[in-house]
Amino acid sequence: MRRLVRMRWLAICIGAALVYSARTALDIRIPIAPIAGLLAFYALFNAATVQRLHGTWPRFWSRYWPVTERELLAQVFVDVAALSAVLYFTGGGINPFAACYLLLVLYASVALPARLAWTVAAACMLSYAVLHFVHVPLPLFDSAGTARNLNYFAHFNIYVALAALMAGYGVRLSEMRRLHLTRAQADAEKDARERYLVGLAALSAGTAHQMSTPLSTMAVVVGDLRGSDAPPADWKQSIEMLWGQIQICKRSLEAMAQGSDVERLGKLQSIPATQFVHDVAERFRALRPQVQLKLRCARMDEALMLSIDHTLPQALLNFLGNAADASPHSVELRAGLKDELRLAIQVLDRGPGIPPALRERIGKGLVTTKESGRGSGAGMLIACAAVERFGGTIHISDRHSGGTMVQIELPLFLARTQTTGENDERRGLRIA
Repeated sequence: MRRLVRMRWLAICIGAALVYSARTALDIRIPIAPIAGLLAFYALFNAATVQRLHGTWPRFWSRYWPVTERELLAQVFVDVAALSAVLYFTGGGINPFAACYLLLVLYASVALPARLAWTVAAACMLSYAVLHFVHVPLPLFDSAGTARNLNYFAHFNIYVALAALMAGYGVRLSEMRRLHLTRAQADAEKDARERYLVGLAALSAGTAHQMSTPLSTMAVVVGDLRGSDAPPADWKQSIEMLWGQIQICKRSLEAMAQGSDVERLGKLQSIPATQFVHDVAERFRALRPQVQLKLRCARMDEALMLSIDHTLPQALLNFLGNAADASPHSVELRAGLKDELRLAIQVLDRGPGIPPALRERIGKGLVTTKESGRGSGAGMLIACAAVERFGGTIHISDRHSGGTMVQIELPLFLARTQTTGENDERRGLRIA
C-alpha cells in the first residue's frame, strides 16, 4: 500500500506536467477543468490513504489494522477508474498514454495473488476496449503532425516509466530472493542442529537403558560377594559374569561414542527391513541373555528398504527393554508387512499392562509404570519421538489374554535394482 501511495504521488506530478506540456509544447487544447478536477480528487484520495496508513483518519481504522488483499484490490480499481476518466477526456483508447494500464497490471501481478491480478487485468482490458467507443475526441489542429509528436512524447514517457518500475521491482525481488535463501539456510542449519540434539538424546537414553541391566546384574553379584565371609565355590563363574557384563557396558559406550559424531549421527542409511529386525533382535539377545525373546519375522522382499540412523534401533530396543522389564519370561517380537510399503513391528509381553489414562499420555510426556528409582519414562518419550521422525506411528493396546502390545509402523521404499542400461532404456521409453 505504501508503495502504491508513492506511485500515485509520482503519477499526479507527471500528469500535471503532461497537461502543461500538451497545452504549451504540443498545442493540444485538452479540457483543463475536468482533468484538473480529477487530479485534485485523486490527490485527496491518496492523502486519505496516507492518513489511513498512519491510523489518524478515519477513526475506526487504527494504525495496526492490517491491509487486506481485498482493500488493496479496491485501491487498484480506484487507479483504473482514475486513469480511465483521464483518458475519456483525452481521446480515449487512441491516446498513446492508454499503455499506462500496463503499469497497473504489472503492479497487480507483483502485489496481489494470481486470481486478483487477473481481475485487475480484465478490468484494464475492458476499460481500454470501452474507451475506443466512448470518449471525448482531442481537438487537434494539425492532425498528422500533432498526432505524431504526441505518439513520440507518449512512448518516451511510457518507456521511462516502465523501465523504472521494472527495475525497481527487479531489485526488490532480488532482495527478497536473497533474504529467502538466507532464511532457508538458517532454517536448514537449525533443523540439522535440532536433529543432532534429538538423536544424541535418543542415543544417550538408549545407551543408559542398555547399561541398566548389566549394572543391575553386577550389583547383585557384587552384593553376594560382599555378603559372604569366604569366596563362594562358583567365584570364577561370578568373575566371568562380571567380566561379560563389563564388556557389554564397554561396547555400549563405544557405540555411543562412535554414534555421537556430528557427521555420523543423524546420517541416514538404507538397509533391508528384514535385516533391521534381525539386527535389533540379535543386539537385544546380547544385552539381555536371560530373557527368552521369541522372534517371528515374515518373509519380505529384500528390495524393501528402510531408512534409519542410530536412533531408530535404539528406540526399538527401548520398547523391547520395557517389555522384558514387565515380563522377563515372555517377550515376543513380530514383524511383517501391513501393506505394500508399510512395515509393522509388534512388541508383545505378558506384564500387568498399562492403565488407559497413562497410555494416552505416552509420547506426550514422561510416563512410567515402574517403581521409583527404576525409570522416569524419558526413554519411552525419546523413543516415540525417534519413530515419529521417520514418519512412523506407535499404537499401544492390551492383549486379550493379558499383557501389552506395542505396534510400530514405519514407511518402506523399493531399492533400485536396475542396471544403468536398463535405466537408460526405461528413460528412453518414457521420453518416446
